[in-house]
Amino acid sequence: MHKITDDQIDFILDDIYAKGIKTEEVRYDLLDHICCVIEHEMPENGDFYKFYEYILPRFFKESLREIQDETELLLKFKDYYTMKKSLYISGLASAILTLAGATLKTLHLPGAGIMIVLGVVLFALLFLPLMIALKFRDDESITDKIVFSFGLLLGMTTSLGILFKLMHWPYANLLMLSGLTLFVFGYTPLYFVTRIRRPDQKFQTTVNTVLLMATGGLLYGMYNLGYSKNMQESYQNAYAYVEHNEQNIKSINEAFYAEVSNAEEVLEVRKATTALDQKVEEIKKHLVQKIEGHTMKEGESYSSLILTKPKEMKLVHELFESSSDEWSKESLLKAISAYNVVLKTVAPTQKAMVIDTEKLPLNNLNLELLLQELTQLQLQIAHTENSFLSYQLALKK
Repeated sequence: MHKITDDQIDFILDDIYAKGIKTEEVRYDLLDHICCVIEHEMPENGDFYKFYEYILPRFFKESLREIQDETELLLKFKDYYTMKKSLYISGLASAILTLAGATLKTLHLPGAGIMIVLGVVLFALLFLPLMIALKFRDDESITDKIVFSFGLLLGMTTSLGILFKLMHWPYANLLMLSGLTLFVFGYTPLYFVTRIRRPDQKFQTTVNTVLLMATGGLLYGMYNLGYSKNMQESYQNAYAYVEHNEQNIKSINEAFYAEVSNAEEVLEVRKATTALDQKVEEIKKHLVQKIEGHTMKEGESYSSLILTKPKEMKLVHELFESSSDEWSKESLLKAISAYNVVLKTVAPTQKAMVIDTEKLPLNNLNLELLLQELTQLQLQIAHTENSFLSYQLALKK
């Protein structure tokens, strides 16, 4: 067994220090391992320096500096391997869940919603944040780290926006549009500017920028700010049909009033019907004025109105659902309840005429749908009035 001299020990220490092992504790641990190998494996008359160079590659893959880098990584980031493993698991799980959820959604099978939610949440709130944290462990410049992290944050925003859109949750449009806009017009130019001046990355930067612009541009182009022309025409035709029926029934009711007596209960129903119909009309005008900035003129049809914000939900919620003023849902329901009291008083046996407030679809609607539902309510009021007048005519005969 070869016995190592002090000069040889000093040589080993100096050599591994020169090769990048700067930490004293690591240097002496490595020295101990090298000495053990030399003492047990080196022939008695062998050349120490040649044998040292022969066994040294056992301790690294590319260079001895790897040991120092690995040590610094563990000292500065003790949970590095745990986070890296979590990154792999969360990335794989999110991909599988999202793909499975999308497949189930395409086939209209149960479980699609929960899988998509879990997949996107894992991707946006676990996988991407871990990517940001691990990116800051790289040896790249601080500028690259910031730009890359900015891109990942936009990825989180956009993916959550897509999730909100698929689940029909509020603020989906805000998240999607802001994420895509900043990605196309913010992150991509920033990525190009910070990397294009580096000769070794010039080609790769150009290719990546083209891919980013193309992908982001296509996604941005697919973003629909409103309904298609055909869909808009379909809504307008449906709206016009409801308005036409409402006006026809109101005309018939006016003819009926000429035939029935001017009894107190008839006048009371007419007054209550007119008041409730005007109440609904004022709410519609208020919504259009506040959201669209358009003041409805006398005789102007809602079916001919081209809405610029047909999908607006936030302002609808603030102005109608959560408000308590005279144009709110709360005020409307009180007016309907008062109208029902009048009907129950003048025609107690005609329970079918009462408007069921619990079944009115007035929650979580965008502007266009709410205007249609309010017009449907006006049609129902006209039908109720027609039923009452028909009942009065039957009694008269």
